[in-house]
Amino acid sequence: MAKTLKTSADGRRCAFPKCNCLLSIYNHESYCHVHRDQAAQEGMRKTPYRHYG
Repeated sequence: MAKTLKTSADGRRCAFPKCNCLLSIYNHESYCHVHRDQAAQEGMRKTPYRHYG
């Protein structure tokens, strides 16, 4: 029996201003990998994880 992976909603975009990066369904963060550290350094609020599937 295969393990079911948790996924996020399809079609989500990075929450960083002016970034239109489409997030993977396996990325549960609000930011893409490019902006994740930058958002943390600037003290930007992260949205809570919500499972959609």
